[in-house]
Amino acid sequence: MLKNLGDGISLRILIIGGGEVGFHLAKIFSKEGHQVVMIEPDRDKINRVEESLDIMAVQGSGSSVETLVEAGIKDAKLVVAVSAIDEVNIIACMLADKLGVPQKIARVRNQEFTNPNAVLTPEQLGIDLIINPELETAHEIYWLLRRSAATDVIEFANGAIQLVGLRLDSKAKIISRQFKEVSMSLPDLTFRTVAIFRNGRTIIPTGEDYFLNGDQIFVVSKTECVPDLLELCGKADDRIENIMILGGGKVGRLLAKELEKDRSLKIRLLEPSQTKSQFIAEQLEHTLVIQGDATDVDLLASEGIAEMDAFVAVTDDEESNIITSLLTRHLGVRRTITMVSNTVYLPLINSIGLDVAVDKRMITANAIARFIRRGEVVSVATLRGIDAEAIELVAQKGSKITKKSLRNIKFPEGAIVGAVTRNSEVFVPVGNSSIEANDKVVVFALPKAVANVEKMFE
Repeated sequence: MLKNLGDGISLRILIIGGGEVGFHLAKIFSKEGHQVVMIEPDRDKINRVEESLDIMAVQGSGSSVETLVEAGIKDAKLVVAVSAIDEVNIIACMLADKLGVPQKIARVRNQEFTNPNAVLTPEQLGIDLIINPELETAHEIYWLLRRSAATDVIEFANGAIQLVGLRLDSKAKIISRQFKEVSMSLPDLTFRTVAIFRNGRTIIPTGEDYFLNGDQIFVVSKTECVPDLLELCGKADDRIENIMILGGGKVGRLLAKELEKDRSLKIRLLEPSQTKSQFIAEQLEHTLVIQGDATDVDLLASEGIAEMDAFVAVTDDEESNIITSLLTRHLGVRRTITMVSNTVYLPLINSIGLDVAVDKRMITANAIARFIRRGEVVSVATLRGIDAEAIELVAQKGSKITKKSLRNIKFPEGAIVGAVTRNSEVFVPVGNSSIEANDKVVVFALPKAVANVEKMFE
């Protein structure tokens, strides 16, 4: 666990790399009032940052001591190295360690550095956390396959609570019903709807709101209640058994290896390159590796695409991923998961007939954000395509949140309490509920409310 970043004070944070991950993190930290400095060699990316964000940007390399000093590294409390080059990220963190920066995080794709038997450990490199984007992405896709009806699945409280994203259609039993009416009619179902994505806008709901056809809802629930929740929303959580993966890159191989642990699954991996497909076949034990083009309808038919429960497109070509996902959906595949790199596509995926899009860079940024919150924050996640965060916090002794019942506390606008874990008990609080010291609380909040929410738990 990383050391405490502070107690609400403004910190100097250096971000190495101005790509989508760096840009997203800079946006988060600058909104929270931190002094963010970005180091990026590309002038076009520097211009984008300076035009869009209220932060300082320095043109140069994160592996240059001169550039790091110019960016104010001697006053920095955190360095996040997320450039496209592993070696630059590692060297930047090593230099930061030598210059006395308390916390260093590096995005590293080379698995030699994340392998348990690595010659050099993160500690020896002076790095507090190494994030592997492909590994994080494979893990997220794995969970989306496990909870097949959901658009998003995030675990809290060591798995006792799940935040589940669902898209409502005419099959949902709650369509046109008011939130408070649904809650009152189902007292034994422990869940709370904490956000709605409707017509391109994120809404933090109240009991007066209604469930509407086409809504994407985000629900916090006890994990054991999720099947009942899915039934209520007209989503049969059918088990996924037959899976086809398109793309034998790192994400595809890591996902197949993870899925292979469940021997009841039938996994096929489609790779266009003959040389690469031979290499992959040697790496995987229980996956059928097929060499061929995913746009070849005859090939897909011969490989039983109509019998597949899920198709996962994870090549480096996002247009190819989208087209092949559309094709396989047309051929009868029940569930599609599509990897994209352009965030513009995220909110459009459902409107063109696909189920779920995953963005490797957004997943990486989320993984980093979980580690760089203040000490009382256990976990945090930003959801794809919507402007809100799910945060799991620990209520500190004497904090504002513990002094009154929730009904009598002025909770920040744009935020809602989802669920509480007290010792081993999980419950959804109501108005007369009180939060006690050491309770773990899942809160859903718009960006403008995050800082004020965190202060209530300090």
